[in-house]
Amino acid sequence: MKLPFYISTLASSLCLILSIIVLAIGRTNNRTQTELQKKQEGIQKQQQELQAQQEEINAANQISKEIGPNLLRDLASASVKNEKVKVLLAKHGYNVQMKEPAPATPPTDTPAPKKP
Repeated sequence: MKLPFYISTLASSLCLILSIIVLAIGRTNNRTQTELQKKQEGIQKQQQELQAQQEEINAANQISKEIGPNLLRDLASASVKNEKVKVLLAKHGYNVQMKEPAPATPPTDTPAPKKP
């Protein structure tokens, strides 16, 4: 008669121990989940900051594509009169060379051959 008592006592003790283990694992999981959420929020914040920076970079690239060539053209024409501007452009790899105007050649008045 004592054997069923010991079996049920052992089974209930085992259930109690397993319940405590499940409770401990659950608390550990909750702490881990909270830490991961904090890290995820930090990553999202960084991602938003980087996205804002990328938008600024894209806007600056667009402006430089629109203004840069015109500015270089104006500096090149100014370098004809100002040697310092010419040196500055050469320092950054832009060599300005003035094109000589092509000599005006009068059109030739040779008639085209007639076809028979």
